[in-house]
Amino acid sequence: MQQDPRRRQTGQPTANRRTAPQRTVQSPPTRQPSAPPQSSRQPKQPQQNAYRSASPYTVAPRPGTQRVPYPPTEQRRRQMLRRKQRRKRMLLLAIVCILCLLLLAGLVTAAVSAIRQALAGRDDTLSDSGIPAVSDNAADTTAAPIPAETEPPLPEYKAPNRIDASAIKPIFRNDTAVLTDTISCPHAILMNAQTGAVIAGKNAEDVIYPASMTKLMTVLVAYEMIPDLDATFRMTQDIIDPLYIDGLSLAGFAGGEEVVIRDLLYGSALPSGAEASYALAIAACGSEEAFVQKMNDRAELLGMYMTEFRNCTGAHHPDHVSTLYDIGILIAFMMQNEELAEILGTYQHTTTPTPQHPEGLVLTSTVFSRMEGSESGTCTVLGGKTGYTVQGGQCLATYAESRTTGEGFVCVTAGGDTKWRPVYDSIYLYQFYTASLLPTTPPPSIAPTE
Repeated sequence: MQQDPRRRQTGQPTANRRTAPQRTVQSPPTRQPSAPPQSSRQPKQPQQNAYRSASPYTVAPRPGTQRVPYPPTEQRRRQMLRRKQRRKRMLLLAIVCILCLLLLAGLVTAAVSAIRQALAGRDDTLSDSGIPAVSDNAADTTAAPIPAETEPPLPEYKAPNRIDASAIKPIFRNDTAVLTDTISCPHAILMNAQTGAVIAGKNAEDVIYPASMTKLMTVLVAYEMIPDLDATFRMTQDIIDPLYIDGLSLAGFAGGEEVVIRDLLYGSALPSGAEASYALAIAACGSEEAFVQKMNDRAELLGMYMTEFRNCTGAHHPDHVSTLYDIGILIAFMMQNEELAEILGTYQHTTTPTPQHPEGLVLTSTVFSRMEGSESGTCTVLGGKTGYTVQGGQCLATYAESRTTGEGFVCVTAGGDTKWRPVYDSIYLYQFYTASLLPTTPPPSIAPTE
C-alpha cells in the first residue's frame, strides 16, 4: 500500500521499510536588530506647544528629570485662583487711581481758592492803604492812574411800597427762658417779632457764621435798590463757574439766559442760589464789593450792630459774622413787606420761560421742603431761610404767627449737625414757648452781663 507522501513521517523507521537518509532541518537564524544607518542629518525633534512650554501650571523639572504637568483638575483650580488674584489686583489699582484723582482735584480746588483769596486780600490791602495797584507786566512802565478819593454815592431807590428804615431792638426780659438740653442746636433764639423781646434762648449772644441766611440781606438790598423788578439781567458763565468751583448751591440758571430780576429774588431766597445772589449784586451796584458795602450800611440802620458782611452769598469768611438776634431782626423786618413776605413764604416758583428753559425753571424753597409750617400746633410758619457751611453748620430762620392771637414770632437756630435739627428745634420752640404756653415759673435770665 502506497503511503501518502503528504503525510508527515513520525516515529522510528521499521525494519521492512527502506531507511531514507536523515535530513537535517535547520531553524532559520535569529535576526538581530541592526543599528540604524548613521546619517549626517539630525533627527527632527517633536515640536512643543509654545503655550504649554510657557504655561505656569507645570512643575519645573529637576536636573535629570522630565517636566510633569499637573492633573487637569489641579490646573483648573490654579487657573481660577490666578484669575481671582488678577481681578483683585486690578480692582485695587482702580481704587488707588480714583483716590489719587480725587486728591488731585481737591488740591487743585484748594490751590485755586487760596490764590483767589490771596488776590482778594492783596486788592483789599492796596485799596485800604490808598496805593494804586501795580500791573503784573514788567514791561509796562506807565504809572497807573490815581483813583478818585471819593466815588459818587449810588442812588437810593424808594418806591411807595418799600420798607422804612426802622430797627427792632432785642429785649432780654426777666422771664426769658434759658434753653439747655431740650434744644439740640448749640445756638437758638425765639423772639417777639413786634417788640423784639427775647422769649427763649440758648447761647443767643454768641457770634455765628450766618451762612446762606446772608441772602436775606441780599434780597432786601436788591429789592430796595433795583427800581424795576420786571427788568432782565443777562446771566453769564463767568458768574456761575467760580461759584460752582467753590461748591456753593446754585438755583440752576444757565449762562447767556436773560433772567427777570423778580426771578432772581426768588432764586436767591427759595433754593438759595448763589448765582442769583451774585447777579442781584451786579444788577444793583455793578460789583459785589459795592453791594456788600450797601448790605453793611443797611445792617447798621436796622440795628444789627454785631453783623459784618464780606460777600453776598454767605460763603465762609472769618470776618463774615452775625448773631441770632441780628438775623431775627432782619427777617422780622422783611416780613413787614407784602412782596418780600410772599417771596419768603412761597413753596415753589416757576420762572419766566426763556430759550434755555422753555417751560420755566422750577424753584423750590429749602424751608417748606422740610416742613409744612403747621407742625407746632400753636403757630403757622409764613416764611424763612436756611443756611449751611461746614464752619457754621445747619441754620434756619423762620417767621411764624400765632393761630389764636395773630402775634408774630421769630425763631433762629444755628450750628445743627443735620438739616433736620434746626427744624425740630424750631417746632419745639413754637410749640412750648409761644402764646399761653409760656412757663408759669420764670427760668433764670440769659440777659447779657455787663
